[in-house]
Amino acid sequence: MQKDPLLACLLNLILVGTGHMYLGQIGKGLLILVVGVLLTVFTSAIFTIPYVVWAMYSGHSTAVRINQYLAKPDAGEEVAE
Repeated sequence: MQKDPLLACLLNLILVGTGHMYLGQIGKGLLILVVGVLLTVFTSAIFTIPYVVWAMYSGHSTAVRINQYLAKPDAGEEVAE
């Protein structure tokens, strides 16, 4: 099923890591969420903002890659002649 790159990006803006969870990468999304929370608690926003921007970019580019993979024909199927 195709994934929406813009939605993945916006979900990461709302709550960092949720865009990756939407893409089916639950473990990666949880890790990004935990690191984002730790950055917010133990550092200033100066360090958190670039991290959120990176997560947004990562979610968008991952969705694009997933969609490209899904658009390829299966190499294992034989073509009917």
